Order: sequence, then structure tokens, then C-alpha cells
Amino acid sequence: MNYRLKFIQYNQWQRILLVAICISMASQISFPIYTKGFIITLSGLLLPIFLYFNGDLNPLKLTFAIAIASPLFRGLQLLICNEGSYQQVFQFVITDMAFYLCYGFLYYFPYWRKGERDDRSFFLTIVICDYLSNLLEVSLLINFQNYSYNLFQLLCVVSLVRGILSCFVALGYHYFTLLLQKGSHEQRYYHFIWIASSIKSEVYFMHKNISEIENVMKNSYVLNERLKNKPITQEDSGLALKIAHDVHEIKKDYINVTSALGDYYDTGSPMMLSDILKVVTSYAQEVIREKQLSIVIEVKNQLDLVVPNHYYIVSILSNLIFNGIEALDHKKNGLVQLTIQDLNKEILITVHDNGCGMNQTTKKLIFQPGFTTKFNKKTGNVYRGIGLSHLKTIVQEKFGGYIEVTSKEKTGTTFKVFLKKAYILKGDPS
Repeated sequence: MNYRLKFIQYNQWQRILLVAICISMASQISFPIYTKGFIITLSGLLLPIFLYFNGDLNPLKLTFAIAIASPLFRGLQLLICNEGSYQQVFQFVITDMAFYLCYGFLYYFPYWRKGERDDRSFFLTIVICDYLSNLLEVSLLINFQNYSYNLFQLLCVVSLVRGILSCFVALGYHYFTLLLQKGSHEQRYYHFIWIASSIKSEVYFMHKNISEIENVMKNSYVLNERLKNKPITQEDSGLALKIAHDVHEIKKDYINVTSALGDYYDTGSPMMLSDILKVVTSYAQEVIREKQLSIVIEVKNQLDLVVPNHYYIVSILSNLIFNGIEALDHKKNGLVQLTIQDLNKEILITVHDNGCGMNQTTKKLIFQPGFTTKFNKKTGNVYRGIGLSHLKTIVQEKFGGYIEVTSKEKTGTTFKVFLKKAYILKGDPS
């Protein structure tokens, strides 16, 4: 624990040292005004920016380090270049130190120490710090005598200009970073919805398979009862009962898995259809970029509505779009068109691609359970997705709809999915 604290403390002082060096270098970009020894530097612009982005650092420590480094660096240069007597250089160094120490003090007590800070109070704070710190530096140079109204006007203008520029840079960069983070979070959210939709669809069919598992278990038990009256060994008769027991254990595990996955990926919040389209198309475009395919996805949507069962809509759209992308795998200028139309009581989803198309034999088999044209030619492994047979089941059972397919070899394929709007808006009424 002590080692970790020392490491954090060392890292903070490392940053303080880096800021002090940067401010010292920036202070060399300057021009003199009003009285000898008083200069307006770039460091006054950069200091509040460093304070803004290092909010965890104590400004008293930070400005103290700067008050040592920057004035001494300036004084050393003045002595080397014979820009004044030792007494004058010493005076310039002391007044320069006073500027930074005053700035840190004023920034610390009214603003940094509060803990809760906002951008409006930050602007007001740095303007006041700049103005009063410059006023103290000038006052030390003129021995608190011979003030003029022009001096106060000049210091006010300098403070406002440097404050505005500092806020523009600091806040501009801050909100630009937030914008990038928002885009990144949005992409991760889309990816989550995509994965959740795939899992929810699989869970839906796993639930359907539970009844089939129950039938196997029941039939095994019935078979065991019948075999008791047959001239066979007790071991063979008990085999059916063992099968029923094993199937029962499988059923329990099946139920646990489907329940856990269903609860974990169930957000319980509906989505707008336009957001669903963003999820599907953004993920599809990401895959297209990764595979470096020459494919364009066009989307035409004539309506927008709230979809409670959005996971299933995502599954339908993604399955059809990726079928189109796979049909365009080796084609230049590939096109996948997604169109959504309002047919009053129904919604028509049309997905068309200008890919390789299908022959009549393949077209008749695509909705058969277990049929697939997707496999690795080298290993023979079949690519298992939700599949068109399962897609057809979702369309029929969850949305009371149906699917039409037209395809022509070397021309393209068009899927038309008709969904009942009442099922989409309220869920399956059955």
C-alpha cells in the first residue's frame, strides 16, 4: 500500500515538473508593456489549460514549482544577455514569482478547494486570477505608485482575452474528447444489442426444444414400462429408464442456461425502429470494412415506431443483410438494399442484393431445418447461425408474418418479409 502511494506521488511530481518546464519555455514568447520588467507571455494562456486538465494536482504545489522554474529561467537569460543589472534582474525574478504564487493561491481557495467545479466558474476564476496576479506584479515593479486608469483597462483586456482563449482550447478539447467517447460508447452499445439479439433468438429456440426434450423423457419412461413385461434382461429394461433420467438432467441444465441467458440479455426497454436500423447497418458496415469488401448498404425507411421485441427484429434484419453480404463476397460494386414500407396493417421489409443468386433447387431448400450452403471448404465445418428456417419460425410465431423469396442466378436475390404491425407494437398477442 505504501509503495503504491509513493508511486502515485512520484507520478504527480513528474507531471508538475513537466508542466513547470513547459510554462518556462512558453514564458519566452512575450512582449513588454506599461513598465520595464512587466511582460505579457504565452505562459499566462497555457497555465489555466494545464490546471484544467490536471484537476487532481494541488494548484499550490503546481504554481510553486512554476514560480521557481520560470522566473529563474528568465533571470538566467537576462543575465547572460546583459539585459539589466543584478538588482534589476533580481527584481524581475521576484515579481515574476509573485505572479505565479498569487495565481495559485487565488485559484486554490475560491475554486479548486470546493471539489465541485463547473466550466462557468472556471472561466470567471481564471480571469480574476490573471487580472489580480498581473496587478500585483505591476504594483511590485512600480512600488505601488503612479497607477493610471489605462493600466487597469489594459490588465482587464489581457485577462479577458487570455481567459477566453484558454477556455476555448481547454473546453473545446474536453468536449471533443467527450464526443469521441460518446461515439465509441454508442458503437459498443450497438455491438451489445447485436450479440444480445443473436443470443435471444437462440434462447427462443432452446425454449422450444425443451418440450421436445420432455417428449423424449416421457417416451423413454413409457418404453421402460412396456419392456417390463417383455422377455428381456433387467439391464436392458433399465436402460430406457436410465435414458429418461439422463434426459431429465439435460432438461434441467437446459432450463438453467436459457433462464440465465434470457434474464441477462433482457434490457426490458423497447427501441425505435430507426435505432434498430443503426444497430444492424453499423455492425454490417464494420464487417464490410474488416473484410475489405466492395459493398454498399442502402437503407430506405418510410416509418418509425417503437418496437418492444427489438431483439427479434434485429435478428431478422441482420440475418437477411448478412446473407446478402455473403452473396456478394467476391463481387465488385456490391449492393445490399434494405427498404421498410408501411402497408397499413402490415410492415414490409425488403432486402435485395445484386449477388450470385440461387437456383431453383437451392431456393426450395433454404427454409428446411439444417440446410445450409455456408461451410469451410478446407475443414468441412458448417457455419451455424440462426438460419433461414429459424428466421421463418420467428417471423411466423412472433410477428404473425410470412416470407417471400425471388432469386435469379448471377443477378441477385430479394427477400420480402411481411410482419403484422399489431404484433410489432404490442408483442405476440397469443
